Amino acid sequence: MEFIMSIFRAISDLGSTLMLPVMFTVIGLIFGCKFSKALKAGITVSIGMIGINLVMNLVYNNMEPIADILVSDFGLSLKYLDVGWAAVSAVAFSTAVGAFIIPFILVLNMILISLKATRTINIDIWNYWHYALTGSFIHMATNNMILAFLGASLHFVASMVVADRTAKKVQEVMGIPGISIPQGYAAATVPHSILVDKIFDLFTKNRQEKEANSERAHQLRDNEIVKTITDPIFVGLIIGTIIAFIVGYDWKAALNVGISMSALMYLLPRMAKVLMEALVPISSAARAFMTKKFKGQDFYIGMDSAVLLGHPTTITVGLVLMPITLLLAIFLPGNQLIPLAGISSMQWDVAMATVIHKGKFGRTLVSGIIGTSMVLLISSYFGPYITEFALSGAIAIPEGTTGISAMTVHLFTFIPHIMANLDIIGGVVMAAGIIGLVLWNRGWLKQQDHLNTTEFVDAEASSYTGE
Repeated sequence: MEFIMSIFRAISDLGSTLMLPVMFTVIGLIFGCKFSKALKAGITVSIGMIGINLVMNLVYNNMEPIADILVSDFGLSLKYLDVGWAAVSAVAFSTAVGAFIIPFILVLNMILISLKATRTINIDIWNYWHYALTGSFIHMATNNMILAFLGASLHFVASMVVADRTAKKVQEVMGIPGISIPQGYAAATVPHSILVDKIFDLFTKNRQEKEANSERAHQLRDNEIVKTITDPIFVGLIIGTIIAFIVGYDWKAALNVGISMSALMYLLPRMAKVLMEALVPISSAARAFMTKKFKGQDFYIGMDSAVLLGHPTTITVGLVLMPITLLLAIFLPGNQLIPLAGISSMQWDVAMATVIHKGKFGRTLVSGIIGTSMVLLISSYFGPYITEFALSGAIAIPEGTTGISAMTVHLFTFIPHIMANLDIIGGVVMAAGIIGLVLWNRGWLKQQDHLNTTEFVDAEASSYTGE
């Protein structure tokens, strides 16, 4: 067992850039791909991720100095400094829970597939750190390993339920067949995004008015001036320049920021496309393999939410959210976090919101504001725990800082932690929640199979009768 664990730890320690080619090559071979094809897919996925990170560095390099100026100008004196997801993810894998999380989640995924309680094969192994972090927080609070793994399991199962139920929308909006998004953070943004969508729908006008508005919207979009203003390149230029002017940059420095944001808007979708192209052969082989092994079932390949970052709405809303997040940090009651490292990663906060709202800017922005508000409050709640990680030497505390946290914790981390604090009762509630979600999703998937079968039979019948 220790030998197996050492293999998993060695793979995890490679980091995402090296781990992705290894894991994709192995998975491709398991699913019947030729070695050269599997290796190429793995390397291309890593190239796509490197490209996304390089492009996102445009945001980091330009927005972090702006965030520093805004923080100092507003005189923020909050308790915890946001150190970002990268620092916390490394720690999550190094804990007692994190050491076992990869094989644990892989086995749990296979159990769910065998029970027909999921269609998602979660190969996004690097992002298992989200489940490890949830379990680690619980272990730190309770010193109970059983409760820790129950919490990690609840987080994972909830993410898989979200992945299954949003898979078709992800595929439709992004144009990538056969995938779903079980990533622990992205999945947690879906419940409030669905609620926002339903509230907006309540105020939607009747169908005829809606169609008329849609026709007017198409005419407006065809207007040359509107097309220019809404072009992603110009959106990046305008937003970046305005934000830079707000913090006092001169025109030359402000335009440099604007051009950098234009580059982000132009390049990020292309980097995401590289990632998507690499996934197609592995996704197709995996679906064929699993469909053969589990006859009658369709399967999705669970991927990192990075594949969603290329959508123009995601990029634009992410940029707009940056200054809004700083304002929320100042005025949101109960917030104790100074957003810094995470301020440049707001696109990830709305990646799934874009999918739920089918690219509608207003709805996605509202979901982003609500989600960011929750993350600020939950990150403040977990500040003492992440600071304790730092005091143990796992994370460096910036000089002059009293405590640290990170905008990486969310509802799916918070709920299991609250339950675990109830001790035995909490463990029973978490176990019941896991079983309930499994049965609920299994029933829903069975219902979808029945509906698909009925539609197929009706279509066949119509073809014979000439309807």
